[in-house]
Amino acid sequence: MTNDDMSKLTLERGVSIRQRWGRAAVQVGGLQWSIDGRPLALILQEARSSLPKEGRHLTADLYYSVLQRSNDDYGDAGRDALRFLLGEDEWEEFPGRVPLLIGQCLHVECAVTSAIIERHDGAVTWSQFQAHQPGPEVEGFPFPSAITYTFDREQHDSVLREAQAQI
Repeated sequence: MTNDDMSKLTLERGVSIRQRWGRAAVQVGGLQWSIDGRPLALILQEARSSLPKEGRHLTADLYYSVLQRSNDDYGDAGRDALRFLLGEDEWEEFPGRVPLLIGQCLHVECAVTSAIIERHDGAVTWSQFQAHQPGPEVEGFPFPSAITYTFDREQHDSVLREAQAQI
C-alpha cells in the first residue's frame, strides 16, 4: 500500500453532527477524530442502520471523542486512549481494543465505540469497530467490516503526539 492509498488522520476542535428526524445539528466539543476530512463520529453514525435495534439504541449518542480537553477524569481517559493508540499501553478491560468515541456522559464506563488497532512498521490500521458497554462479558455490536482505515504510521503518530500536548 502506498502513502496515496492510505487514509489521513486529523483531530478537529469540535464537529457538528446532523441528527435524523429533522432535529437540529448537535455541536460536539472536545477534539474529534477525522479521517480523510470526515468526522469518525459521523461515519459511524451513518453506519448505525446496519446494527440490530439494541446496537442502534446504544450508539445513539456515541459521537463524543474520548479525547476531551480537561484536567479531570475525562482528560485521563483521553491520555489513556492516546497511549493505547501509540502502542505504549493496553486497555485492560478489552485487550487489543482502543476506546475512540463515548456518549454524553463523557465516561468510557457508560458506553463506548472502540476499534482494533494494529501497528506495523510503516502503517497503523483501525478496524473491527464495535459499540459496547463496559465489561468484556457484555456482548458488543460490531460495525460493518468495510469500515477499516490504514494510516501512514508517521503521520498517524504525529497527530497523536500533538494531541498529547493538548490534553
